[in-house]
Amino acid sequence: MKFSFQHRAFYCYIGMSIWIFFLITVVYKYITVNDDPVAVKLEHNEYTFKIDTKYRRIFHRACNPPEDIVRGSEGLVEIDSWLLQGVLVITRHGDRGPLTHLKGGDKLPCDNVPVSALLRSYEEFVLNASSSGRAWWVAGPGPFHNFPSLPRTATTHCALGQLTPKGLLQMITVGNILREAYGEKLSLDNMELSGKKDAGGIAYSTRYRRTFQSLQALSWGGTRGAAAAREAHSVAFCFRHCACNAHHTLAKKISMQAKTRLESHPKIKELIKKLSKVLFESQEYIDADVVRDALLAYMCHDAPLPCSQTNKKLNIDKERKFRSETLRNLLEVDIDTLNMELDYINNQLDFNNEIGRKARDIIKPFDRNKQPLDFDAQMEREKLLYYQQRYLDTDYDDVVIVKKNLDADFNFPNEQDFDEEYREPTESTEQFCVRKEHIISLFAYLEWSYRQDVKDVNNRRRSLLIAYGLIHNIVQNMIRMISENKPKFVVYSGHDKTLQAMILALGLNNYQHYNIQYASRMIFEVYRRKDLMDEFKFTKRKAVAQDFYFRVVYNGEDVTDEIGFCKSTIVMKVVDPIDDRRTYNTYLCPIESIVRFIHDDYFAGFNVSNYKDACATYGKRV
Repeated sequence: MKFSFQHRAFYCYIGMSIWIFFLITVVYKYITVNDDPVAVKLEHNEYTFKIDTKYRRIFHRACNPPEDIVRGSEGLVEIDSWLLQGVLVITRHGDRGPLTHLKGGDKLPCDNVPVSALLRSYEEFVLNASSSGRAWWVAGPGPFHNFPSLPRTATTHCALGQLTPKGLLQMITVGNILREAYGEKLSLDNMELSGKKDAGGIAYSTRYRRTFQSLQALSWGGTRGAAAAREAHSVAFCFRHCACNAHHTLAKKISMQAKTRLESHPKIKELIKKLSKVLFESQEYIDADVVRDALLAYMCHDAPLPCSQTNKKLNIDKERKFRSETLRNLLEVDIDTLNMELDYINNQLDFNNEIGRKARDIIKPFDRNKQPLDFDAQMEREKLLYYQQRYLDTDYDDVVIVKKNLDADFNFPNEQDFDEEYREPTESTEQFCVRKEHIISLFAYLEWSYRQDVKDVNNRRRSLLIAYGLIHNIVQNMIRMISENKPKFVVYSGHDKTLQAMILALGLNNYQHYNIQYASRMIFEVYRRKDLMDEFKFTKRKAVAQDFYFRVVYNGEDVTDEIGFCKSTIVMKVVDPIDDRRTYNTYLCPIESIVRFIHDDYFAGFNVSNYKDACATYGKRV
């Protein structure tokens, strides 16, 4: 006791030390616990920012908003030395609705009208021309008789495959670029796109509303007038060179290779399956390009990304239950009985909703292996061809090598990253929602796929066969521009397949060029030297192909020096039309190079000399 009493100060010191240590520990732990949410929040915000940045980049690249469409190097040559002889333009149509039935797809805001003075002026032009009936460019007999000139529909907000007001504005913007670059040089204001060979301008369009309407919008943007379009009977503009045995053989092989490619990426395949269940109404599509097209309907129109229905959302009212029970009873009846009760079903079911469409499909005979679409048979064939244009290298060992080097070579997320960033809830009653991460992952896979597409020998050969008719027609018009000084302006209003085949046939290797945006444009400009005019005048010498040159501009970028057969080009420095402090090189290729290519070298890779032999022999060999 005496010892304890004498050292009570020491004991107090020890007790206070323990107490202070305890307080410090508690406070430190409290501060640490309270700091964690802040750190997690910052990390989450950084992750969200990266995802949003990648998503916006994909949006601008895939949707090509009208405000992003600006003039590039169109018409930029030394005007003191070169005279523009003519222009040929190949375009893809503007923004459209999806090609497949989507769940709730008819409610997507595809019909939202952008605020634009240009768009209002064009609508007024069409309405004035139609004030006393049909506009003159659709009033007469022909393939485009009674085609609507404006993308309007009262039955649905997002019509399948139809041009949207946004797509219309995109094409008007492209026309304005042509007007700015070539209007004064070619007198586009007085240009008549009549479709006649002896006219100053010629306009071709495939027989689809979206390409025809895109052509009229581009024509008004460029000439402030409409076009009497001539029909192209194929999306490839093959003209007299269409039938080809090798097309089907190659398409079948490409389809098998595309399946093999997707099988080598099980994570992507599983993601596509999940997205397909959310997006499509009647059946699933295990095809990355089909899913991409469906997602664009949401992305390009600023619609909320969709979710799968949960059990809570499956509650329906009495009328919906009655319709479902009616349909369930009908499924147990044979087709003959259904035909007898057709009038009753018409009164009970709304054929514009999901249940109604299923009933309609049962009542009306159709091939169950073929999705019922609101398109004609030609559209079905063309869409099938489009979806079969994905393929893989022929040697499977190459596929394995590509897969192993995916991260290093193509910046594609590996399986570990996929597991960490794109893991989804297990399949049960949980809701699956399409997220930006899913879109980024899918587009990364497609970007890698496009890299393979532009390198594949078989795809290039197939593109040569598809694009031959169009390139042949372009060369013919170039020669007429040289010899007859007309036409001055030629437009081909087509599809993404049109430009994809042209890109590979010309020998371009950039995979981003192969990924065709809405309202994309490829322009051939034909020039001759100004100093030759005096020589023609005094010596009475006629112009020959050696006196003329051409350049190719794709979405504002001069790609002439990347064309496979343009070996000897003229290089000149030009000033950017927007930023006069910026200069860059532009190129001119001799027209005799493309003439020699189409006549002598085009089928060298087939070891034949003409289109017919290439289609016959290669079609048998592959």
